[in-house]
Amino acid sequence: MIRVLCVGKLSKPLFEKAVHHYTKQIQPVLTWTEVADGKDDKDIKAEGERLLSKVKETDHVVALAIEGKQMDSERFSRLVDDALTYGRGDLVFVIGGSHGLSEDVLRRADRMISFSPMTFPHQLMRVVLAEQIFRARMIAKGHPYHK
Repeated sequence: MIRVLCVGKLSKPLFEKAVHHYTKQIQPVLTWTEVADGKDDKDIKAEGERLLSKVKETDHVVALAIEGKQMDSERFSRLVDDALTYGRGDLVFVIGGSHGLSEDVLRRADRMISFSPMTFPHQLMRVVLAEQIFRARMIAKGHPYHK
């Protein structure tokens, strides 16, 4: 199973529709769990604790962080496929809120990846991640969607 942990609510209808579009097509099942966001950067530790409370010891955790490693879609597909095939637990992506991810979350992550050196709104990042997971599954199946 693939799970995504996110800070805050998805409140923009356009983003909700896009995330739903990709989510319903992804196999194995992709689930989304939201935790409450903090009011300012002082709450980042509490956000991190809420995120980590949703992580099991056996999960393979991938933090989306600007300082993470960038990769192309084929490499991302291998990451997803390997975690689903050989992993002990779920593949869990973590998207922070507007203040990023806590140090505790980054330490728990098995890896950090970055989709760009640019900063994106965390709601938009959900759409990007959902599409890239869908693309990764299509690449793994040899489907031409990705070209």
